[in-house]
Amino acid sequence: MSKDLVIDRRLLKVERVIGDAKEREAIESEIALPFKIEKVFDVIANVIDVETEVREGGVVVTGNIDKQLFVVDKGDLVRHVPEIIPFRVFVDVPGTQSGMSAQVQVRVLTVETDLQDRETVRQTVILEIFVKVTVTEQIEVVTDVRNDKIVVKKELLKVDSVVGEDTISETITRTVTLPITAKKIFRILPTVRDVTAEVKEDTVIVRGVIHKQIFLVDEGDLVRHAAEDIPFTKTVDIPGARPGFEVQVNVKVFLDDFELVDPPSRELRQTLIIEAFVKVTETLQIEVVVEVEGEGIKVVKKLLKVESVVVDVLQRETLRSTVKLPVEAIKIFEILGEIVDLETEVRQDQVIVRGTLHKQIFFVDKTNLLRHTREDVPFRFVKKAPGARPGMNVQIRARIIGDIMHRIIDEKHGLRLEQTAVIEIFVKVTRTVQLEIVVDVDRDKRPPKPEPKPEPPKPPKKPERQVKRYIVKKGDKMCIRDRRFGVALNDLIAANPQIKNPDLIFPGDVVFIPDSHKPPRPGRRYIVQKGDTLFLIAKRFGVALDDLIAANPQIKNPDLIFPGDVVFIPKDDREDRREDRRDDRREDRRKGHREDDRDW
Repeated sequence: MSKDLVIDRRLLKVERVIGDAKEREAIESEIALPFKIEKVFDVIANVIDVETEVREGGVVVTGNIDKQLFVVDKGDLVRHVPEIIPFRVFVDVPGTQSGMSAQVQVRVLTVETDLQDRETVRQTVILEIFVKVTVTEQIEVVTDVRNDKIVVKKELLKVDSVVGEDTISETITRTVTLPITAKKIFRILPTVRDVTAEVKEDTVIVRGVIHKQIFLVDEGDLVRHAAEDIPFTKTVDIPGARPGFEVQVNVKVFLDDFELVDPPSRELRQTLIIEAFVKVTETLQIEVVVEVEGEGIKVVKKLLKVESVVVDVLQRETLRSTVKLPVEAIKIFEILGEIVDLETEVRQDQVIVRGTLHKQIFFVDKTNLLRHTREDVPFRFVKKAPGARPGMNVQIRARIIGDIMHRIIDEKHGLRLEQTAVIEIFVKVTRTVQLEIVVDVDRDKRPPKPEPKPEPPKPPKKPERQVKRYIVKKGDKMCIRDRRFGVALNDLIAANPQIKNPDLIFPGDVVFIPDSHKPPRPGRRYIVQKGDTLFLIAKRFGVALDDLIAANPQIKNPDLIFPGDVVFIPKDDREDRREDRRDDRREDRRKGHREDDRDW
């Protein structure tokens, strides 16, 4: 590095965008019902368990469509039939390589049903899948270059610099005591709720609750429901993490195995696998150098394609609703909620967030039976986002804070339930920036190329002569024509190549007469001395000033010449006349030789 250049650098670890793609996929399925129906009342479909696998040239997206099918049977009763449909889609993203990261969003656009017969329903689910592939890249950028003789151009860049990321997994084996004796376990559905992350120095603490819904068959062959919550705390080491940095957390839980201990029994042993992914980022707003100009400066650049942060917003909203229960309830057993169908729309300086709070309500009726109903509460929030513009990218996360508060407000009949949920919404607006940034600056060590020497001016070209047409008359000869029109015989012959024998022409032939004007002929070269002018030079060499100027077209201003300039001195008219006479004598001798040959 050159010692006269003072260069400031900054090490960034950013997510470089490889590419993104959006596809729509139709997932078809056919379900056989255990009873005959009259019609399909409703279908609710959500996408769960989405996973990605990055391969060369694209991303494999897998997951499940959790469908709730509501049908009307022959007795006009509405029945519920659940169904899980797996899907697997390959999304093309050019440039993708194994080991890169993928962000994916999958949502259900439409669900179409077709009643094939009274016991078979065919369904088509249209999915929209958006995939963005990135790679974490560590790059040292130039933030400033200082020197008196250079010009530095900068651009402001606001990016998320990756501090670190890690994935941990743990197996949890637990035995739970059921509220009643079970003959067998019908189904266990584990989910993760209330996940929080706290960034400390070099560490992230992840907390949450594993919520399990246990469906069991009791000794009377009735399907019963039990629930269990398992709180957890995990510590993930992220060197460089500091309080105040942003953290992204994705926690998944899988049911590995379960068994009843000596059935019928109330003891249930389960094995769960919990997996937590943590990424810590720091939002940096820095000026980066994009160009350095100066003599002998060598610049090394790199193309950077990243998401530049425009604005981010974190806000909590309260969502209230009232639902009418299908039968009278004496108490609420549990309310499970999740946010589905989350969408965003970027407008001028604001972001509109739309979604649905999907709730499953478990309550106890007057006969002490556990009942279930559901409720979907759509919501729409408008968030201020200064700098946001239509077409920009949006990252959004939404979660329910704490439990859904509730109370029965129709105590007499127990049919109306009021609920309050607190939703936390995080919105980040970004724009994809493709920028050539400077990563190194130095002086060019090669010696400068010598300037090419100016070539001496070349003598001016003779202007082409104009010609006239002449019709030969009786008695005409070429030698006569050359004297009549004042041109040299050689010039006359050269202007008439169609005449094969210059001594043999006939009346009616066409002879072309070249212009008799002769431009000044270049003569000697003269080097301008101090005090010279074209007038003095013309006078010194006895030539007309106009002829001297015409012989030197390289001199643009005749009143402005400098010592060392080259001036061409044309020949004078007397020399021209002497040369013409010499041409005439040579031609006369040539004709005399031809006549002697004929006489002989």
